[in-house]
Amino acid sequence: MEQEKELVERAKSDPKAFGELYDRYYSQIFGYVLRRTASVEAAQDITSEVFFKALKNLRRFRWRGVSFSSWLYRIAGHEIANYFRKN
Repeated sequence: MEQEKELVERAKSDPKAFGELYDRYYSQIFGYVLRRTASVEAAQDITSEVFFKALKNLRRFRWRGVSFSSWLYRIAGHEIANYFRKN
């Protein structure tokens, strides 16, 4: 958890560090979205949107006893809900 915290803090100013977070969590988030949408195309689009929003809002992320991955899953849940609302 401490390593993750340091990586997230670095990612706030270093795009390469965000790339490490992306590499670490992409397949987990993609799998989560795919199980809920049953569409590879939708899962790819939603997962991209999750990481875009995470990057865009990374400066707002605060450690409050919740891991970075939990934050990503929460964003993914909102994006999945938006996907089904639109369709």
